[in-house]
Parts: sequence; structure tokens; C-alpha cells
Amino acid sequence: MLRYMHKQTRRGFTLLEVVIAISLLIMLMTMLMLFYNNALVQREEGTKRSRDAQLARVILERMAREVRQSVGNVPGYGIGVFGYKDRIEVNTLVMPDRKLSEVRSVRQQRIPPQFDLQQIRYYIAWDEDNLTEDGDPRALGLVRRESKTYLRDAIITSEEAEESAEEVDEVQMAFKEELYAPEIRFLELKYFDGANWWDDWELTQGNSLPQLVRITIGFVPEIPESEDMDIVEDDFLEDDDEIDPLPGDRYTILVRPEQADVFFGSRMSREVSAFSEGI
Repeated sequence: MLRYMHKQTRRGFTLLEVVIAISLLIMLMTMLMLFYNNALVQREEGTKRSRDAQLARVILERMAREVRQSVGNVPGYGIGVFGYKDRIEVNTLVMPDRKLSEVRSVRQQRIPPQFDLQQIRYYIAWDEDNLTEDGDPRALGLVRRESKTYLRDAIITSEEAEESAEEVDEVQMAFKEELYAPEIRFLELKYFDGANWWDDWELTQGNSLPQLVRITIGFVPEIPESEDMDIVEDDFLEDDDEIDPLPGDRYTILVRPEQADVFFGSRMSREVSAFSEGI
């Protein structure tokens, strides 16, 4: 009986099958990489938005606290709130530094005098020499200027300060002007007199505080418009459906000065001032 031995032949992958398998693997790896990259981008964007929101909240809370504690017209020190659309100056109540109550010897350096008022100024600094690609000035950030000394102009021009370098240093210690937040490159302010919103506020008589101050800050700069200040059409008091949302990079807060006139005396003064300017 003859036995026939059949050899088993092993069949390998064809070139086409290898190419298809590699192509599928590349497609799968590409999809995984795209998914991973999108997840990283969204995470970074979320972290940046959270960081920006936290920074804006801290800055707005400080500005709101200083505006809320602003005072009326103080003889020799100025009006409580003075500002325009892109800058504001506030005379606000503060507690003097604790170090003023510490016992000091006659040999120690004198501490400059302080008053229970401080003059705070906020504005956006612009670099006129370093221009953008569009030829516009470059925004440097939000500047905060703080003056602690009462009757500061008289102190700066005093002969003693000119003769003594030590006293000059003490005078300089009473002033502090810094680039407070270089990330904040947009600042817009509006002032409410009880009936209308204004782009400027510069009253000099009576209780000069507005009823509300609307502070808006952002991260994208915008060149201030050189236009006459007047009543602004604000949609804040309109229906929610008609209010235009703020851009994603901007944050706003409404502040009411605690010493504002409850009888809206500043409203009449502001209207009279605008009427006088229009004549």
C-alpha cells in the first residue's frame, strides 16, 4: 500500500496585505496623536482662561474696593472720583501702615508722613516708540499710581527736599507708580449719575461721586478713541435679550461708592457741567 506524503505549504502575507496593515496602523496612530494634541490644546486653553479670570477678578476687586471707599471733595486733596473713559483717579480711605505706630529711635530713618487718604490712579501705558505691525502704539499694561502723602505737591517742591538727599528718598517713598498688571491691556470706565451713563467724570463741587462706576478690563488692547465725552448709550439697563455680551477676554464689575449722595446731587451737577461745556 502506497502512502503518499503531502507536504503542507505555509502561505505568507502578500505585499498588498502588508501595505494595507501598515496604512491602517498609521491612520490609527495619527488619530490617536490628533486626539491627544487636541486634549492638550484644550487643557492649555482652559488653564489660561482660568488663570486670566482669576487675575481679572483680583484686579477688579482691588479697584472696586478703592472706588467703593472713595470720598467726596476734600479741600487740599481734590475730588473723590475723577476720570475719563480710559483712566480714573480716586481719593480713597485707607488705614495708615502699622509701622507708623512702632517706637523708633532718633537715629533711625524717619518714615514719611501718611494720611488716611490715598490717591490712586489707573491707566493703560502705551509705548509710542515700539509700534505694532499695524503702526499703532504698543500697550504695555495696566499702571497703578499710588500717592500716600497729604499735600504732596507742597512736599515735593519744599527746599528741604532739594537740599537733603535723604528727605528726597523719603518723599519718593510716598509715591509708587508701577506696571501693576502687564497682562491687562484694556481699560474702559463708565460713570452713572442716577439717570445716564457718561464717558467722563470731572465734577468739582459738592459731593462729586457718581452713583455707579462700571469698570471693564481685558487682555486685548484697543486704541482709545479721541472723541468728545458725552452721554453714552449703554445697554446695561435693557432687557437681557437685547444686551450684547462682552468679548471673551473682558471682565466687568459695577461699583457704588459708599459716600455717594443718596439724593443724586451729582446728577444735577453733571448735567449742568455738560450743558456749560456745550455752550
